[in-house]
Amino acid sequence: MAEARQVVKYTFLKVEPSVLGWPIDEREAAAHGFTDLLEAGATASVLAYSTVGLRGDCDLLVWQAADTVDAIQRAESQWRGTRLGPYLRVAHSFLAMMRPSPYLGRHKHPDQEGRRTRLKPSGGRYLFVYPMVKKRIWYRLPYERRKAMMLEHFAIGHRYPQVKINTAYSFGLDDQEFVVAFECDEPAAFLDLVMELRESQASRYTERETPIFTCVLMAPSDALQLALGLNVPDRDEERDLQQQVSLIAGG
Repeated sequence: MAEARQVVKYTFLKVEPSVLGWPIDEREAAAHGFTDLLEAGATASVLAYSTVGLRGDCDLLVWQAADTVDAIQRAESQWRGTRLGPYLRVAHSFLAMMRPSPYLGRHKHPDQEGRRTRLKPSGGRYLFVYPMVKKRIWYRLPYERRKAMMLEHFAIGHRYPQVKINTAYSFGLDDQEFVVAFECDEPAAFLDLVMELRESQASRYTERETPIFTCVLMAPSDALQLALGLNVPDRDEERDLQQQVSLIAGG
């Protein structure tokens, strides 16, 4: 039996400016309430990232993986019921699903990216996310021609082993066709990778790949506190991040 495909959701949230005027104790309580919900329900499927200072239209990303669309719905409904819920605007929302790439064989390296049906984050400090749409003419090209261009695309990616890609498919589920998320510890490596990919044959068939989000992996409590203008306490950051990643990866 084929392995069940996970549903993946990227929810970018923006804190309403009025919240920043609340007394510190009220903001702290609101942050704790939302954080407790993220960490208590379906903890094996949630990672949090901050976009404070990196995007003007959102403050944090909640990256979810679930076995059903219904689980994604239930989680967001619970967020709305928190003290902070009415003051969190969904700035961007991307729904997708894991599935194997049609351009890779299915018998070698079954856990390699491009063959996965379940999300397995690597724990990179930075996550670069964007929705993608291909030009319709791409799908009219012969399969072997498309495969050759994609193998060139993959080969370029392999020259940057420090950058890990997570590709999810949105056909019929959301406005975009793919959502791609790259994890790495060095933004410069990702910048160089993207520049080189622009010169690939497949790039000419890209219709759209914006907006692009640069996100910083954090414990949910830290991401919420940063979004609310609160001080983030010193802690064993590396340990906390690895614990979060091991939860969503099922490790």
